[in-house]
Amino acid sequence: MAYEKDFMISFVRHAQSRGNVGLPYEHMYHKDDPPLSPEGIIQARCLAESKITDTVTKIYAGTLIRTVQTAYPTAEKLSKEIILLPDLMEVDTTIAGTDHEILKRDYPLAVPCTSEPTPTGGKLLLGDESTEDKAARAKRCMDYFYSVAEAGDHLMVVSHGSYFGFLIRAALGISLPESFCWQVDNCCVTRVIFRKDGLPKLSFANFTGHLDSCL
Repeated sequence: MAYEKDFMISFVRHAQSRGNVGLPYEHMYHKDDPPLSPEGIIQARCLAESKITDTVTKIYAGTLIRTVQTAYPTAEKLSKEIILLPDLMEVDTTIAGTDHEILKRDYPLAVPCTSEPTPTGGKLLLGDESTEDKAARAKRCMDYFYSVAEAGDHLMVVSHGSYFGFLIRAALGISLPESFCWQVDNCCVTRVIFRKDGLPKLSFANFTGHLDSCL
């Protein structure tokens, strides 16, 4: 794909969740919607306090609480909304997102997308997605990000480890076997730079240096 503007995307896996470390789920969330662990909350703050997010101009996150909580300290620092995209959902889950009343009450900067790329009325159809379906969903995300990005933009996109590889493949315009594994640590950042009339560039992958100074 030939690009007509320069911009970049920092893809972020959510910080450590209670589910990642086997902590009991909190009663206000669905069992398939674990919030961040105490360490994950610190990781999200480290991300916000690092220079890696200083130039972010737009923030996007999936609709589960752990992605919202990961993005929120950065949104507060930059006084920006978090645009919620169901298409950034992890794979193989049973719910479409965190209860909207909880989000409105506790995370008012998180708002639904008004130009939603998900072609099902703002809700991802859950079930058994094929590899092709996941790849098509990731491509739909990238088409959307390209449509909303302006010259010089720095988008921060917070998603899930199980879906990360599909997003990066779509961003780079490459096709890899499903068995190819991307390393995606909690709260890692993978940055792709899009240059006018040039190929997308993988700037760095699975970066976690922003966590070193505050954990």
